[in-house]
Amino acid sequence: MRRKTTLAAAAAVSVVATFAVATPPARAAAPPPAQQWTEVQALLGGIRGVWTTQDYAGAVSRTMPNTALLGNGDIGVTSGGGNGFKTFYVSKGNFWAGNPNPSLVALGGVTVAAESGGGSANLALGATASASSSHPSFPPGRAVNGGWGSGYEGWVSEVGKPQWITLDLGTAKTFSRYLLRHDAAARPAETANNSKNWTLQVSDNNSTWTTVDTVTNNTAGTTDRTIASRTARYVRVHLTEPTQGTTADSINNPRARIGQFELYNGTGGPAPSGPFREEQNILRGDVDTTMTVGGVPVTMRTWTAANDNLVVTQIQSTGSSTVRLRAETWSGVQDARTGFTNTAGVAGSTTWATRRTPSGSRWVSEASLATRLIGGGLAGTPTASGATARMVFDLAPGQTIRLVTAVAGGGQNPSGTAGSAQSLANAQSGATLDTRYAEHVEWWKQYWLRSYVDLNDDVLERFYYAHLYFLGSSTRAGKTAPGLYGVWATSDSPSFSGDMHLNYNFMANFYGLYSSNRAEFARPYHDLILAYVPEARRRAQQDLRRVKPDYVGARFPSGGVPSGVLFPVGIAPFGSTADDNYHQQVGNSLFAVTQFIAYYDYTQDTTFLANTAYPFMKEVAAFFQHYLEYDAGAQRYNLWTGPHEGTWARNSSADLGMLRYLLAALVDASVDLNTDASLRATWTTILQRLAPIPTTVQNGQTVYALGDPGTFSGGDTRPFHPGDNTVNLEFVHPGEVLGIRSPAADRQRAIDTVNAMNSWGQDNSFPKVFTQAARVGYPGQTLIDQLKGQINAKSVANLRVFDPHHGLEKAGAIEAVNNLLLQSDDGVMRVFPVWPTSRNASFVNLREKDAFLVSSSLQGGQVQYVDVTSQAGRQARLQHAWPGRNVVVNRVGSGTVSHTVSGDVITFATQSGATYTVTPV
Repeated sequence: MRRKTTLAAAAAVSVVATFAVATPPARAAAPPPAQQWTEVQALLGGIRGVWTTQDYAGAVSRTMPNTALLGNGDIGVTSGGGNGFKTFYVSKGNFWAGNPNPSLVALGGVTVAAESGGGSANLALGATASASSSHPSFPPGRAVNGGWGSGYEGWVSEVGKPQWITLDLGTAKTFSRYLLRHDAAARPAETANNSKNWTLQVSDNNSTWTTVDTVTNNTAGTTDRTIASRTARYVRVHLTEPTQGTTADSINNPRARIGQFELYNGTGGPAPSGPFREEQNILRGDVDTTMTVGGVPVTMRTWTAANDNLVVTQIQSTGSSTVRLRAETWSGVQDARTGFTNTAGVAGSTTWATRRTPSGSRWVSEASLATRLIGGGLAGTPTASGATARMVFDLAPGQTIRLVTAVAGGGQNPSGTAGSAQSLANAQSGATLDTRYAEHVEWWKQYWLRSYVDLNDDVLERFYYAHLYFLGSSTRAGKTAPGLYGVWATSDSPSFSGDMHLNYNFMANFYGLYSSNRAEFARPYHDLILAYVPEARRRAQQDLRRVKPDYVGARFPSGGVPSGVLFPVGIAPFGSTADDNYHQQVGNSLFAVTQFIAYYDYTQDTTFLANTAYPFMKEVAAFFQHYLEYDAGAQRYNLWTGPHEGTWARNSSADLGMLRYLLAALVDASVDLNTDASLRATWTTILQRLAPIPTTVQNGQTVYALGDPGTFSGGDTRPFHPGDNTVNLEFVHPGEVLGIRSPAADRQRAIDTVNAMNSWGQDNSFPKVFTQAARVGYPGQTLIDQLKGQINAKSVANLRVFDPHHGLEKAGAIEAVNNLLLQSDDGVMRVFPVWPTSRNASFVNLREKDAFLVSSSLQGGQVQYVDVTSQAGRQARLQHAWPGRNVVVNRVGSGTVSHTVSGDVITFATQSGATYTVTPV
C-alpha cells in the first residue's frame, strides 16, 4: 500500500463490525462474461473512423497520420491512396535509422491499382521525384504520392526561379497526357501561387532533355494537357514563372508549388471512381474499404496478424466484369531523406522490397516486405524495377483474393531480411490466413474485455475507446516501445525524430494503461528506459555540467556526481540519444521512474519490483542524494532545476512531487523486499525534510507555483504561467502527492490553480490537466464539459485528438476518464469520486492500486454495487458509497465475510484470486 507523503488531520471514527454468517454462495453483481462481450460490442460497434472521399489527407505526415491505422505493436499500417487506387504504408516500430542521428523512419508499402480496363492508371504515382530545391516540409515526393486533397500542399520549392521537378518512372513508360494540380486546386484562395509559365520535358538519361510541351500565361488551378504520345523514363516540369506575380508575396518570394503531378497513357483518364467509403473498425481491428478500381466496384478488408508480422488485404469484386489489377510492393517514402538504399525484386511468385538506412558511426537497420497473392492466379511473371516490384492478376466478378505482405527486419544491423520476409509470406495459405484472422479477431476481443466503461456519452466513449485502440495497436510486450507517434511512420523526417521525449511526452502514452487493466502493455516502456541506463550513468558522472555550467561547476568541480542517472530530453531505442539537450532540467529520470512505480502499485508484481523497478528506482534516487542542496539553517533539502525548458529556479513543483513519490515508494519497497535498511533511513530523512510544494499568489488567490517565487532566472521569470501547460500540477499527477482524500484546503488550492491556469485547450496539457483536475475533485460536470469541448474541437477522422506536434500521448487522458469513475488515494478506493451523480455510468474491471479489479454501476443517482477482485490478497479499503446505510460484503462462490466500517471507510480482508461484492442493505 503506497504511503501518503503529506499529513492529514485525524478523523473521528465509528466502528461497526460485521461477522460472517452462513449464507448461500454469492455471485458477482457485475455482468457475467458472456454479457460483458455483448455490452462491449454494443459500446464499440458504432465507434468508427469514416471517410467518404479519397484524398487521404494526413496520410503522409511528419507526426501521427490522420487516416485509418492498423498495428500489432511491431508493425504499423497507414491507409492511403488516391482516386481509384489503394495504398497501405507499412512501418515497423524498431526500424530506426541510426545515422546521422537516431530517428524513426518509413519502410515502404503496398499499392493496388488498375492495370488496364476502365481508364488509364496514373503512371507517375510513386515515382522517384527530385527537384531544383525544396522546402524542408514539402519535398518533391509529395507531388506523386496520391495524397492530394482539399488543403493539400505537395512539392514547394525554396524562394527563387526558375525551378524544376523531375520524375524517375523506374523504366521507360508511354504517356500522352499530363495533369498538374497547382496550389489553388487544393487551396482555392491561393490563386497567386498557381504556376504561370513552364515546359514539359522528357529524357532517357536524366541529362539530355527534349521539350514536348510549353505553357505560358496559365491561371488555372488544374492543368490537364494531351500531347503527342511519348515514351521516356524521366519527365520534368521546368517552371520559368512559378507564380502569377500578382501579389507582393508572389513577386518577392516566388516558390514553385505543384500539388500533384500525374501522367496517363490515353485520354480516358482515371476510371470512374464510383462510391467510396472506408471505415476504421476498432472493435475488430480492421480497415474496411468500398471503392471502384478500374471501373469495377470492390470491397477490401485489411488487417494485421496478432502474432506474426503479416498485413493482409482481402479484395472481393462486387462488379459484373473482370478487372486486371496490379499490386506493387515498394520500399521508400515520398518524404524521404538521402542515404537510404531502396531495392526490390521477385522470388518466384513473391515480390519483395527492402529498405536499408544510411551508414555511419551508429547502427544500420534494414527491413523488408514480401507479398504473395492467395486465392487467384497471376497474369504473367512478376517484375521489379528500382524500389518497386509488381504483380498483375485478374479479379473476376464475385471473386475474392488475398494479398498477404510479410514484414521482417528492423533493429540494429540485421541481415537477410528479404529472405525472412519471403519465408513468412511463402508459409501462408488460405487455411493459415483463416487461422491468423480468427486469432486476430480473438486478440481484439480479449483486449476489449480486459475492462470497459459505459458512460452514456458518445463523445467521451469515442475518445476513450479510439485511444485504447491506438495503444493496443502500437505497444505489445517484447516489442519496441512506441514514441511520440506510435508505430506509424510515413516520413523519414518525423518531428522530434519521433523520439521518446522524457519531460512527460513518452510516459504520457502509458498513463491510462494501468487503471484500464492493461498494465502489461507498458512493459516495452520499461525495457526502453533500462536500455539507456548505462549511458545515463555516464552522463550523471561526466555530463552534468552541460545542464547549467555555472551552477554545476560551482557545486561539482568534476562536472558530475559519483552515482545515479541523468537523462537528456530525447532518447531512442537501443540505448541511443535522439535529442541531446537538457534544457536546464535534471528531472527527466523522475518522469521516467514514475511509470515503474505505477506498474508495481497497480499490479503488486513483486518479481517486477525486485528485478526491474527497485534497482532503477535506487539509481534515480542516488542522483538526487548527491544533487540536492541542504539548507542547514532551515533544515530543508532544496532542488535547483528548470521547471520549464530553459528556465531555472529552486524547488520545481513537478520535480519535488515526483521525488516525493519516488522516495516514499523506495521506503515501502525496501520494507517489502527486506533490504537496504540504511538507505531506507536516508530516504526517510530526505523525504521528511524535502522542501514543500511552492505556492504563489495569482489574482488574489494562493495557487501552486512552478518553483519558489523570486528564484527564477532565464527568459521567463514568472512563477506562474496562465494558459501554459500545467507543469505546476505534475506533483498531483504523475507525482501522486495530492489526491482525492487529501485535505480539503490543499485540494481547493489545486482547483483554484486549474482555474487560474485555464489551460484546458493547451496542446501539451491534454494528457495532464484533466487527470490532475479529477485527482483533486474538480467539479465533475465542468471537467466533463471541458474535456468534451477539446475532443469535439480537435478530433480528426481516425478519431485521434490532433494537434500539429503531438500524437500518441493524447491517450494519456484515458486516465482522466477512469479517474472520474474510480480512484484510490491513501490506500482507500472510491467509486464515482468525481462523476456527476445525475449521470448514469458503469464500469467493469478497472484496476486500482494494490492490484484490485473493481466494477460498479451508478444508476438514478445511487451506486448499485461494488465488485472487488483481489489479485494480491491485500486488505481492501473502500470509501462508503452509501453513507448512513449498512452494507454486506459477500465473497463470490462462498458467503458473507466480516468487515469493519470506520468513519467513511469499509475495510475487509481479501484472498488472492477471490471476488467480493459490496452492496447496501
